[in-house]
Amino acid sequence: MSATHPSRAYSAVTRLSIVGVAALSACAAPHPLTQANEQQQTMTTTVYNRQLNTSLLLNGDYDINLQPRNKPDEVTKARLKQLGFSRRQSALLFTGQTNLAPTYRLRGLRITGNPNWRALGFQENGVGRYQHTGTAGHDLLMEYAAPLPDQQGWLYLIATDEASSRAATSVRDRGVEMDAEFVTFTFPSVQQGRWPRTVSPVRLANEAFLSRPNGDYLAPLSALAQSRHAPATGNDPSSDGILWQMLQQYHAMAGNTDSVAYFQRQGPEVVRLPATTSTTGTPRRPNPTPTDTLVSLEAVPEILRQSVGVRAVLLNESHTYSRHRALAAVLLPGLYQQGFRYLALETLEDSASSALNPLPLKAGFYTREATFANLVRTARRLGFTLISYEAGRGQTERELAQATNLRNALRHDPQARVLVYGGGAHVNLLTMPGKPQAKWMAQHLVDLTGWPVLSINQARLGNEARSGLAATPAGKAEVVYQLRNGQRRSPYPENNLVVRNNLDLNRLTLPYSDATDAQLVSLNVSAYQPTAATGRRMVQLYLQSELTVREDIAPIYIHELRPSDDVLSLRLVPGRYVYRVLSEKQKEEVRKELVVK
Repeated sequence: MSATHPSRAYSAVTRLSIVGVAALSACAAPHPLTQANEQQQTMTTTVYNRQLNTSLLLNGDYDINLQPRNKPDEVTKARLKQLGFSRRQSALLFTGQTNLAPTYRLRGLRITGNPNWRALGFQENGVGRYQHTGTAGHDLLMEYAAPLPDQQGWLYLIATDEASSRAATSVRDRGVEMDAEFVTFTFPSVQQGRWPRTVSPVRLANEAFLSRPNGDYLAPLSALAQSRHAPATGNDPSSDGILWQMLQQYHAMAGNTDSVAYFQRQGPEVVRLPATTSTTGTPRRPNPTPTDTLVSLEAVPEILRQSVGVRAVLLNESHTYSRHRALAAVLLPGLYQQGFRYLALETLEDSASSALNPLPLKAGFYTREATFANLVRTARRLGFTLISYEAGRGQTERELAQATNLRNALRHDPQARVLVYGGGAHVNLLTMPGKPQAKWMAQHLVDLTGWPVLSINQARLGNEARSGLAATPAGKAEVVYQLRNGQRRSPYPENNLVVRNNLDLNRLTLPYSDATDAQLVSLNVSAYQPTAATGRRMVQLYLQSELTVREDIAPIYIHELRPSDDVLSLRLVPGRYVYRVLSEKQKEEVRKELVVK
């Protein structure tokens, strides 16, 4: 997950523990210790070995082999030889590999004896624990050694980042992400005992949010803040990476874009890598800055021009950027005029809940955020039908499963045209770099249906100036092209269009992006400024007509009140609204009606 990857964390499914059973035979058979392996997968994956009484956590979607043949792969074999460990001294316990890019491979071994890790080039990383960073060919490599309880030797972890899984990413960026994944998250999580002893920040924040039946967008912020500043003693250090992720996610959900930017800057920035060399010993050069001229066009008319004649428009998002959802909502009226009638949302849990109107909080995680909820409201107002397509439990190949679910959901309509909205790389066409058999969801969809599609990525480029192209102005979204021989081409071949999005959420009409009758409304909140007695305070604004149907719905607008807030300026369509003011230190909430004529 960009440092810790949200797309991994939220794609994991809940499972009961799995006990690995292995038989003894030849030397390549599983080691007897693998009989003690167990796995538990929720928002993270925990691997536990009963005999060694040791567990560790992995961040999200890993395929774990609890019964590997006791035969190390070539990278592990080479490292064991370099470190001077004999085969009898080592036992392969488990292996794991991410099933979403980037491809990380992890091997867990038990090393007997008492190696001098410092003499072997490792650095101390915690009391009596050691870590080393290097390379294996073009792949980055990280190793970790932690003492096992009861003098059973050492747990030795070796992780590699497969360079071919993201060939266009710089070594520095790969190093930052791998450092966050393993040095910040997985390696420090090694501990005695079965399952983690502390509450995951994911569970902590979700339970705080659901502490009120109709959702409390302030409670997770308070809970995460307390967790962040809690004494380190007794806390699981592996939670740090998830805590960092959850702080961004729930501040985004609360509309605190400034806080999201702040926590993004707190991410790991130091690359613990030696100077990287290629297999020939020549220093590897960083990826050069593109020399082609970049040009930009206004995003909405250019996307609508390109969408004529396609069956599916695939648009992605970064999950902490609400402005990405705003662009999707702004595109809906034009797409509807072209004949699009379906909106497929990756975040929806299932077809039954997505059919409910208004959409309940349980329908999807990201639809709890106001801009996403207003995207849904705009779609329904225009006449779109919602589709859920996320891979369900038991569907092991997520990309293919998503594409299959989309095809099956639209089979009944031979003329179906759909806007598919999801996260990250799912919208990419072509095959995964270095994996000729591995494809993203978008390419699977093309292969299954034969449809012409338009793949749009708004998570690749920032809004800063680059390659002669000025910064994206506030309130604007742009399609960026490279000029090659006078022809406009996408900067990235896996996407037809690449967008820079700097839309201003404060300028949106609420709750419908296509509304033309919105009025500027001033909501006086001077009486609700936070005090020492109330603690932090949050305003959540709702459509009254939706509240009469159900209480557990997403608001149309959320704002955490600052001491300087007197009046909130909103662009609201005429109608009746209800706003709630929630306080950090008081259970009672203010609930008042607002009428816009």
